[in-house]
Amino acid sequence: MMVDVATATVILILSVVLFNQTRNYNYLSAVFPRFVLGLLMILSIVLLIRAILLFRKRERAESSFIPLKDLFYVALTIVLSLLWIYVMDWVLGFLLGSIVFGIVIFAILAGRSLKLREFLLFSLGYSGIVFIFWYSLGKLLRVPLPRGLF
Repeated sequence: MMVDVATATVILILSVVLFNQTRNYNYLSAVFPRFVLGLLMILSIVLLIRAILLFRKRERAESSFIPLKDLFYVALTIVLSLLWIYVMDWVLGFLLGSIVFGIVIFAILAGRSLKLREFLLFSLGYSGIVFIFWYSLGKLLRVPLPRGLF
Protein backbone atom coordinates (compact mmCIF):
# COMPACT_ATOMS: atom_id res chain seq x y z
CA MET A 1 0.00 0.00 0.00
CA MET A 2 2.83 2.39 0.78
CA VAL A 3 4.29 1.64 -2.63
CA ASP A 4 1.11 3.02 -4.22
CA VAL A 5 1.36 6.19 -2.13
CA ALA A 6 5.00 6.69 -3.08
CA THR A 7 4.38 5.91 -6.76
CA ALA A 8 1.39 8.24 -6.98
CA THR A 9 3.32 11.02 -5.26
CA VAL A 10 6.35 10.69 -7.55
CA ILE A 11 4.17 10.58 -10.68
CA LEU A 12 2.15 13.58 -9.50
CA ILE A 13 5.27 15.66 -8.81
CA LEU A 14 6.84 14.65 -12.13
CA SER A 15 3.63 15.48 -14.00
CA VAL A 16 3.40 18.92 -12.42
CA VAL A 17 7.04 19.66 -13.26
CA LEU A 18 6.64 18.48 -16.85
CA PHE A 19 3.34 20.35 -17.22
CA ASN A 20 5.16 23.49 -16.13
CA GLN A 21 7.81 22.86 -18.79
CA THR A 22 5.20 23.01 -21.57
CA ARG A 23 4.70 26.75 -20.98
CA ASN A 24 7.34 27.51 -23.61
CA TYR A 25 5.58 25.51 -26.32
CA ASN A 26 3.19 27.14 -28.73
CA TYR A 27 -0.47 26.26 -28.30
CA LEU A 28 -0.69 23.52 -30.93
CA SER A 29 2.51 21.83 -29.78
CA ALA A 30 1.43 21.83 -26.13
CA VAL A 31 -2.08 20.40 -26.52
CA PHE A 32 -1.20 16.70 -26.57
CA PRO A 33 1.53 16.74 -23.86
CA ARG A 34 -0.71 18.79 -21.57
CA PHE A 35 -3.62 16.43 -22.16
CA VAL A 36 -1.50 13.37 -21.34
CA LEU A 37 0.06 15.04 -18.30
CA GLY A 38 -3.35 16.23 -17.05
CA LEU A 39 -4.72 12.71 -17.41
CA LEU A 40 -1.67 11.38 -15.60
CA MET A 41 -2.20 13.86 -12.77
CA ILE A 42 -5.86 12.89 -12.40
CA LEU A 43 -5.05 9.16 -12.37
CA SER A 44 -2.23 9.61 -9.87
CA ILE A 45 -4.55 11.56 -7.55
CA VAL A 46 -7.10 8.74 -7.81
CA LEU A 47 -4.36 6.20 -7.01
CA LEU A 48 -3.18 8.30 -4.07
CA ILE A 49 -6.68 8.58 -2.60
CA ARG A 50 -7.32 4.87 -3.13
CA ALA A 51 -4.02 3.91 -1.51
CA ILE A 52 -4.64 6.13 1.51
CA LEU A 53 -8.14 4.72 2.01
CA LEU A 54 -6.90 1.14 1.71
CA PHE A 55 -3.99 1.88 4.04
CA ARG A 56 -6.41 2.96 6.75
CA LYS A 57 -8.49 -0.22 6.34
CA ARG A 58 -5.68 -2.76 6.25
CA GLU A 59 -5.04 -5.09 9.11
CA ARG A 60 -2.08 -4.54 11.41
CA ALA A 61 -1.01 -8.18 11.11
CA GLU A 62 -0.37 -7.77 7.41
CA SER A 63 3.33 -7.91 6.59
CA SER A 64 4.86 -5.12 4.55
CA PHE A 65 8.07 -6.96 3.65
CA ILE A 66 8.80 -8.09 0.12
CA PRO A 67 9.94 -11.73 -0.08
CA LEU A 68 13.60 -12.26 -0.97
CA LYS A 69 12.62 -14.34 -4.01
CA ASP A 70 10.63 -11.42 -5.44
CA LEU A 71 13.52 -9.03 -4.84
CA PHE A 72 15.78 -11.44 -6.72
CA TYR A 73 13.42 -11.42 -9.71
CA VAL A 74 13.24 -7.61 -9.66
CA ALA A 75 17.04 -7.34 -9.59
CA LEU A 76 17.38 -9.97 -12.33
CA THR A 77 14.89 -8.11 -14.54
CA ILE A 78 16.76 -4.82 -14.04
CA VAL A 79 20.10 -6.44 -14.89
CA LEU A 80 18.64 -8.13 -17.98
CA SER A 81 17.05 -4.86 -19.10
CA LEU A 82 20.37 -3.04 -18.87
CA LEU A 83 22.06 -5.90 -20.72
CA TRP A 84 19.31 -5.73 -23.36
CA ILE A 85 20.02 -2.04 -23.95
CA TYR A 86 23.74 -2.66 -24.33
CA VAL A 87 23.40 -5.73 -26.55
CA MET A 88 20.64 -4.18 -28.66
CA ASP A 89 22.84 -1.24 -29.56
CA TRP A 90 26.07 -3.09 -30.28
CA VAL A 91 25.23 -6.65 -31.30
CA LEU A 92 21.67 -7.75 -32.00
CA GLY A 93 19.84 -4.61 -33.08
CA PHE A 94 16.33 -3.54 -32.09
CA LEU A 95 14.28 -6.31 -33.72
CA LEU A 96 16.28 -9.38 -32.75
CA GLY A 97 17.39 -7.99 -29.37
CA SER A 98 13.87 -7.08 -28.29
CA ILE A 99 12.48 -10.45 -29.30
CA VAL A 100 15.23 -12.45 -27.60
CA PHE A 101 15.29 -10.53 -24.33
CA GLY A 102 11.50 -10.23 -24.08
CA ILE A 103 11.09 -13.98 -24.43
CA VAL A 104 13.96 -14.69 -21.99
CA ILE A 105 12.53 -12.37 -19.33
CA PHE A 106 9.07 -13.91 -19.79
CA ALA A 107 10.45 -17.44 -19.44
CA ILE A 108 12.37 -16.52 -16.28
CA LEU A 109 9.43 -14.77 -14.63
CA ALA A 110 6.89 -17.44 -15.63
CA GLY A 111 9.02 -20.13 -14.02
CA ARG A 112 8.19 -23.81 -13.97
CA SER A 113 4.46 -23.30 -14.37
CA LEU A 114 4.98 -22.34 -18.01
CA LYS A 115 3.65 -24.87 -20.52
CA LEU A 116 5.20 -25.31 -23.96
CA ARG A 117 2.03 -24.25 -25.81
CA GLU A 118 1.71 -21.05 -23.75
CA PHE A 119 5.39 -20.31 -24.30
CA LEU A 120 5.07 -20.73 -28.07
CA LEU A 121 1.90 -18.63 -28.26
CA PHE A 122 3.47 -15.88 -26.19
CA SER A 123 6.66 -15.99 -28.27
CA LEU A 124 4.75 -15.66 -31.52
CA GLY A 125 2.53 -12.89 -30.19
CA TYR A 126 5.42 -10.98 -28.70
CA SER A 127 7.47 -11.36 -31.87
CA GLY A 128 4.53 -10.01 -33.88
CA ILE A 129 4.16 -6.99 -31.61
CA VAL A 130 7.89 -6.22 -31.78
CA PHE A 131 7.83 -6.61 -35.56
CA ILE A 132 4.90 -4.19 -35.83
CA PHE A 133 6.76 -1.63 -33.68
CA TRP A 134 9.93 -2.10 -35.70
CA TYR A 135 8.12 -1.71 -39.01
CA SER A 136 5.99 1.23 -37.83
CA LEU A 137 8.82 3.16 -36.26
CA GLY A 138 11.76 2.16 -38.42
CA LYS A 139 10.22 1.87 -41.87
CA LEU A 140 7.10 4.03 -41.89
CA LEU A 141 8.12 6.87 -39.56
CA ARG A 142 11.86 6.54 -40.29
CA VAL A 143 12.87 6.64 -36.64
CA PRO A 144 16.50 5.55 -36.34
CA LEU A 145 16.57 2.32 -34.34
CA PRO A 146 19.67 0.45 -33.14
CA ARG A 147 20.96 -1.73 -35.96
CA GLY A 148 23.60 -3.86 -34.28
CA LEU A 149 25.68 -6.39 -36.20
CA PHE A 150 22.67 -8.38 -37.34
